Amino acid sequence: MGNKILVIGSINVDNVFYTKNMPEPGKSVFGDSFLSNIGGKGANQACASFFLNGDVHFVGAIGDDNNGKWVASFLKEQKLPMTLLTKETSTGCATITIDKLTAENQILVVLGANLKINKDDIDTLDDRFNESKYLLVQLENDIDTVCYAIKKAKEKGLITILNPAPYHELPDDIYPFIDYFVPNEHELDGFIQEKISVEDKCHRLLNKGVSNIIVTLGEKGSFFMNRKESFYIPSRKVKAIDTTGAGDTYLGAFVTALSQGKNSKEAMEFATLASSITVTRKGAILSLPHLEDLSKTP
Repeated sequence: MGNKILVIGSINVDNVFYTKNMPEPGKSVFGDSFLSNIGGKGANQACASFFLNGDVHFVGAIGDDNNGKWVASFLKEQKLPMTLLTKETSTGCATITIDKLTAENQILVVLGANLKINKDDIDTLDDRFNESKYLLVQLENDIDTVCYAIKKAKEKGLITILNPAPYHELPDDIYPFIDYFVPNEHELDGFIQEKISVEDKCHRLLNKGVSNIIVTLGEKGSFFMNRKESFYIPSRKVKAIDTTGAGDTYLGAFVTALSQGKNSKEAMEFATLASSITVTRKGAILSLPHLEDLSKTP
C-alpha cells in the first residue's frame, strides 16, 4: 500500500477578477486586472500535494470542449499523475472576484463535468484504491458519488479525509467513515447551525462519528479536536493578496505530511506554512508552493 494519496475531485477553469470595488446587485464597477487559470478544489489539492513531493494520483473529469483540452494540456505540463475522465458536457468553470483591499473572494461555480463522475467511474478505480493509503475528497462533485468513494476507501482500509467544501448537507451515515473532517469556520456553521463555540460544534460532529476534526480559521489559524485532545495552531503573519487556493493548499500539504509520517499537529503546522505562501500569490494552481519554497520561508 505504501503512502500513496488518491485525490478524487473537481477541475475548473477559474476566471479571476481583481477589484477595489466589489459589485453590488444592479451596479457595474471597473476592475483592476484579470487572470484566467486552472483551478478546482480537487486539482488544486492534488497539485498542492504533488508540488510538496506527495506520492499522489488525481482523478477528475473534464468536458468535451476547448476548456477541457486546455485543462488536460495544463495538468500534463505540471506532470501531475492523473486519470482524466471526459464527459459530454462543459468543463467546470468558476468566476472569482477578489477584493484587493481585503484579499477576500466571492466565487460562482458551474460544476459541469465535475457532477458527471458517478459510482461506475469509482468502481473502475479499484487498482488506485488498492495501491493507496489516503483518500482526499471534497464536495464539488456529486454528493452520492463522494460518499460512495469514502465508503469504498474505508472498506479497503484507507485513511479518509473530507474537505466539505463548498458546504452541502451530508447524509448522517457517512460521518463514521470519515477519519479527518476539515471544514472552514463558515462550512462548520452550516453543519452545526446553533450559536455555540467552535469547540462545542466539533463535539457535535464527533458525536456523529467523525474521528478527527480540523477547522481552518483563516488568519486565526486552525483548530484540531478528537476524543482524546484538542489544540489550536496559530496562523503565520503574512500580507495576503489573494486567498484563493489557500484552503486547498492546506489540505494538500496536510495529507502529504501525514503520508510522510508526521502526526496531526506536525501536519497542521506544515499545512499552515504552505498555505501562508499561497495567499501571497495570485491564482490557484499557479500560486501553489513547491517544497523548495517552504525552505526559504523564515
